[in-house]
Amino acid sequence: MIKSTDATGKASVTFTLDPAVGAKRAAVCGEWNKWSKRGHVMQRDTAGGFSLTVELEPGRAYRFRYLLDGERWENDWAADAYVPNEFGSDDSVVDLTALVATPAPKKKAPAKKAAAKKSATKPG
Repeated sequence: MIKSTDATGKASVTFTLDPAVGAKRAAVCGEWNKWSKRGHVMQRDTAGGFSLTVELEPGRAYRFRYLLDGERWENDWAADAYVPNEFGSDDSVVDLTALVATPAPKKKAPAKKAAAKKSATKPG
């Protein structure tokens, strides 16, 4: 998983699955999308795996799992943690508690051209 924050204060998390999972379709299901099986469908990448970037609120941890081919649940092999769920298995966790929103850089006002005006005064 790759995690970063953007100017909007959201955390961008890129979820990836290795081609070794042997799936034709994959989705990321988690607390942020109420475990929707259709909400975050992953795209196949050039290596044959899957990836998807999701924007989440920083400052907390989220449980999630991958749903492969609409029927097989898998955890993330590089999750930040694993937490037991009510189905007798574990959920993967992406931990964004250490991420803080990065404010957008302030644009500087254009420098005044006073020095240029002084040197360009009319001869008199």
